[in-house]
Amino acid sequence: MSTLDAEFVPTAAPAPASAWGLRIEEGRALLRLALPIALIALVNMGMSVTDTVMVSALFGADALAAVAVGSDLYSILFYLCAGTLGGLAPFYAAAVARADMAERARLERIGWVLVALLAAGTMPLVWFAPVWLEWFGLDAALLAQGEGYTRTMALMLVPMLGVALYRTLLTAAEQPRVFLKVTLAMLPLNAGANYVLMLGFGPIPAFGPTGAGLSSLLVALASFIALVVVARRAAPDAARQASFRQASFDMHGLLAVLRVGLPIGVITATETGIFLGATLVAATLGAAEVAAHTLTLRMAGIVYAGSAALLQASMVRIARADALGDPRAGRAVFASSLAVAFVLGLAVCLLLALGAAPLAQAFFDASAVGLAAAQTAAGLLVLLGLIQVAGYVGLTASGLLRGRKDTRAPMLYMLIGYWVVGAPLGLYLCAARDLGVTGLWIGLAAGAAITTILTLARLLRRRR
Repeated sequence: MSTLDAEFVPTAAPAPASAWGLRIEEGRALLRLALPIALIALVNMGMSVTDTVMVSALFGADALAAVAVGSDLYSILFYLCAGTLGGLAPFYAAAVARADMAERARLERIGWVLVALLAAGTMPLVWFAPVWLEWFGLDAALLAQGEGYTRTMALMLVPMLGVALYRTLLTAAEQPRVFLKVTLAMLPLNAGANYVLMLGFGPIPAFGPTGAGLSSLLVALASFIALVVVARRAAPDAARQASFRQASFDMHGLLAVLRVGLPIGVITATETGIFLGATLVAATLGAAEVAAHTLTLRMAGIVYAGSAALLQASMVRIARADALGDPRAGRAVFASSLAVAFVLGLAVCLLLALGAAPLAQAFFDASAVGLAAAQTAAGLLVLLGLIQVAGYVGLTASGLLRGRKDTRAPMLYMLIGYWVVGAPLGLYLCAARDLGVTGLWIGLAAGAAITTILTLARLLRRRR
């Protein structure tokens, strides 16, 4: 079977007469690729918000807390696995640029082997989470209440890793719109299945909060099946099909992908972990602080979709330029990616700064807690904007390095920036300097700045 984009063969356009013309062309190509990737992230976020709102509204805070344990554990492990699969992207983008069907077939075979290995390693961790998490002091009653949901999350890992592989290959082939269409189709299915499976309908029994997990599993299976069906319909000609049938498994190729992908997986999982840790600390600071942090975190997820999309788009474009042996295109990708990232990061910063107070006031009520939360959130949203100036540039620089298969150094920079500097500084400002949740976000901002500086320095050295 081919990938969805198997018929895609890039055609070389005439090179613009000037370096500026080439930069403008690359900037446009970058934005065309980044936009659907960002929309995919926002749609996925919409499904997550739908689950949270419906569980909370129908079953209360206790049920939400029970399913949150399984959801958070699943998320961390899935991001680790999906990031690891992302190690295929620079290799696959290069194969697409060279129109090398045999190499694409070999990489796809490696991808499916990797999916099987990752699923086998992570499914038991989620399935038995209600047992082993109790050893760490978590409430046994809470774990038991969320056991059904957690185990549906374990089953969901298998189709979702297949979906993640398709997403990686489609992005590397600069064809993410196919994946976007499938994801958009799943949004209403997710909401409808949530309602039916949680409350029951006709012969379908009510599963309670576990129904949200069953709904997610159903959506994952439907997404995977839809991608497989579209892939078969987009099958290439007989010669290309033969390339996919004849592809053999390559252990050296698997290890090469893992060397690139594992650091990406660690980066993705630990980024999730730093914000999860900030949430746990914020939960001890009082209702107003938690509310302000929650609003800021939701906005962070929205604006992060743009910077993460630029990361993937810049990775694909630089890998393509290098594969074609085109140094002019490589220089144009380098310059245009960083310029677009800086402009967009600055624009997001200005929007958040100007909209911070009105957004916070609109989000919270006029009670004493609401007014305190709005005041705190307004400051946090300005901090979030400042983080985006560094974050957009830093993530794009990381994408350019990933496109050249340089992932271990960015992983170390992120660990140093966020965990060695940012987290201790945030905790110090929060507790010792009595800045509360604002101190935590100052630490996150410092971590983003340090990570960006180190990543840019690495990128400039590599460019020379």
